[in-house]
Amino acid sequence: MKTLFITCAAVLNISFAQEYGMMDQDDMEHDNDKRRQRMESMMVWRLTEELELKPEQAEKFFPRYREHRNNLDEIRDQERDIGKTLRARLKGESLDKSEVTAAVKKITILRKKQADVEEKFILGMDKLLDAVQMTKLGMFKQKMMREMGGEMKKRGNKRKKMKKMNRQRGKRGFWN
Repeated sequence: MKTLFITCAAVLNISFAQEYGMMDQDDMEHDNDKRRQRMESMMVWRLTEELELKPEQAEKFFPRYREHRNNLDEIRDQERDIGKTLRARLKGESLDKSEVTAAVKKITILRKKQADVEEKFILGMDKLLDAVQMTKLGMFKQKMMREMGGEMKKRGNKRKKMKKMNRQRGKRGFWN
C-alpha cells in the first residue's frame, strides 16, 4: 500500500513538474502583464490619493504620466540590455577594460537621461498642479519605494518567525 501511494505521488509530482516546465513563454508574459496592470492600477490610485487630484486634473495628468512611464521604461530596457550583454560576455568570453568602460559610460548617460526625463515631467506639471502637488509628485517615488521596502521587510520578518517556530516545533515534536 505504501509503495502504491509513493508511486502515485511520484507520478503526480513528475506530471505537475512537466506541466509547469512546459508552460509557454506567453503564459509567463501574460502573468507579468497582469502583475504590471495591477501595479499600474495601484500607482494610479495612490497618486490620485497622494496628490489629491481633482477629476479634471486627473484627466489631464494620467495620460502624461503614462507617457512619462513609457519613456522611463524604454531607458530602463536599454540599461537592462547593456547588463544582459555584459553578463553573457562574462559567461562565454573575457571582457577587456575598454568594453567595461564603454558600458559604464552608456549606463551613466542613460541614468542622466532618466534624471532629465524626471525633471522635465515634474516641472512640466506647473500649469496643471500647484506647488504642493508638484512637491508630493517629486517625492512620491521615494515614498512608494520606502513603503514597499517596509512591506518586504515585514514579510521577511514573518517568514523568519515562521521558520523559527517550525524549527522549535520540530524539536518538541508536532503532537506533543
